[in-house]
Amino acid sequence: MLLILASSALAGVLVNEVYYDPDPEGDDGNEWIELCNNGVETVDLSGWWIEAGGSSFDSCFDIASASIDAGGYVLIGGASGPVPGSFSPNLQNGGSESDGVRLVNAEGVVVDTVLYDEDNTSLLPDDLGGTSSAPAPDVSGGHSIGRWNGSSDCVDTDVSGADFIDYEVPSAGVANPAPATDPGGDADCTGAPSVRVNEFLSNPEGSDDDLEWVELYNGGTESFDLSGWVVRGATKSTGGSSNVIPEGSLLEAGAFLVVGNGGIGTISLGNGTGGDGVYLECNGAVVDTIIYGTSNSDALPDESGAVATLLGAVPSEGVSLSRRVDGGDSDDPTADWTSSSVNTPGAANQTPQCNPAGAEGLKVNEVMYDPSSDDSTNEFVELVNTGSVAIQLEGFVLEAAKSSWGINATLPAGAVIEPGEFFVVGGGTVTNEDYTASKLDLGNGTDGDGVRILDCTGVVLDSMLYGGATGDGLEGDNGSTDVADKVSAGTSLGRYPDGADSDAHTDWFPYSTPTPGAANADPGAEDTGSGSDTGNGGDTGSGGDTGVCGPSAERPDGAACATTGLPFGGLEVVAAAIVAVRRRRRAG
Repeated sequence: MLLILASSALAGVLVNEVYYDPDPEGDDGNEWIELCNNGVETVDLSGWWIEAGGSSFDSCFDIASASIDAGGYVLIGGASGPVPGSFSPNLQNGGSESDGVRLVNAEGVVVDTVLYDEDNTSLLPDDLGGTSSAPAPDVSGGHSIGRWNGSSDCVDTDVSGADFIDYEVPSAGVANPAPATDPGGDADCTGAPSVRVNEFLSNPEGSDDDLEWVELYNGGTESFDLSGWVVRGATKSTGGSSNVIPEGSLLEAGAFLVVGNGGIGTISLGNGTGGDGVYLECNGAVVDTIIYGTSNSDALPDESGAVATLLGAVPSEGVSLSRRVDGGDSDDPTADWTSSSVNTPGAANQTPQCNPAGAEGLKVNEVMYDPSSDDSTNEFVELVNTGSVAIQLEGFVLEAAKSSWGINATLPAGAVIEPGEFFVVGGGTVTNEDYTASKLDLGNGTDGDGVRILDCTGVVLDSMLYGGATGDGLEGDNGSTDVADKVSAGTSLGRYPDGADSDAHTDWFPYSTPTPGAANADPGAEDTGSGSDTGNGGDTGSGGDTGVCGPSAERPDGAACATTGLPFGGLEVVAAAIVAVRRRRRAG
């Protein structure tokens, strides 16, 4: 029979709970599936059937006669219930490959699909017809998987990993309760508007065992009793690792509480692969959430219940992720959160005292993305201040992109760049290096890569793309896709004049002799050895330079060099002076 995927209008009846691995009673005759009806009318289930899947879906139970009331529940299978009967073949028990069940109505429409196990290795189709959806967790024998969105059951996002959690105590034929790790509805939630997840360490140096932690902060003016609140670390589902805050846990106004290493109990957090999260809950309701990672392929929901699209970054090993301002919450993690300069569990965040004044003058000026020796220590990005005021760089973020943008460095307290000066972020062995990034990982230009600098509020100040192609679909400033040419190993790309910015590849030139921390030389200048300077190809033959700007042989595309004046309003002799003598500020 041809199966058709259901539209959202047909999603009133859902698979609400699945008991696929009974223990100790054994599978035969004891497995069951619970249906729920979140619609407003009774639904006749006669002629519907259930399919189970391992490598593929096969019919395992035909519903001869049954109905389900609005807001009601029906148990299919098991040793008793309104629609008893043994499943044949038995439901798959998860394990090495993904498994699933789905509900099909009398017209052959797939009404609901539930996939379970950690990865959809069997490539079973989900409700949307795809195979990349994150499955529900694979649970131990005697446990069930049941719907729970933080406040209720029978809610469907079409992503099993976001909709289902592990129930140690199954609840056949009735509503799924708040998880057993939740307080059961008797916690005091009056502090919900003021208490926030404020900082967390998801990837300690070395082994993570019992060293991860989450910090809570009370930004209100009153003390709150957090007894029975839950801090949950979520990876492939919102179930994850939970810590119930014990009785007598009073959080004073302006104070901090640590859950995990050095504080209350232990917590297990994901490292950001496929999207991970930290949830703060009271009586099963989500109070605060931070979803972080390079992507949210696991489809974890934010505090609104929708799949999160705005994500916090993945900090480096041993570095916590913290709010830029203690308790500051705009529901935009890209603006609210940053990698910490110093981890401060139980104390005020020492992440940036944000001051973006004058930041519009900050430019990426030179990039060494493919050193002739060790990339990990010799890559660098040079910034230049083209403005007229000093820029406080604390909390500014340097991002690099191969296929997508990610943090490579968060600039520390005390980092300052004066007008006309340079600031070099390097890998550890770069000349004139102002700040050593623990993870400077620039792409080598394959299919187009990029570098950009953001201020401490998350605003992108300047971007450059390189590699001669835009196969990865990256965009630079103002949506530009103009890409500087790919250069050979040991050659840097630099702007000339320093800081010149037209959002075009013609701002950038190859330098076989990189100059980190110093002005970039005129790429068209060439000494003939006869006392005459050809300038940029404009030699009159009488010892003078006409100043004409012609094609540069050093540019692979032969583009004419830039002819704009120095951005600092000076003559070219100023550039020479900067090369010779440069006042440097080093972050201390």
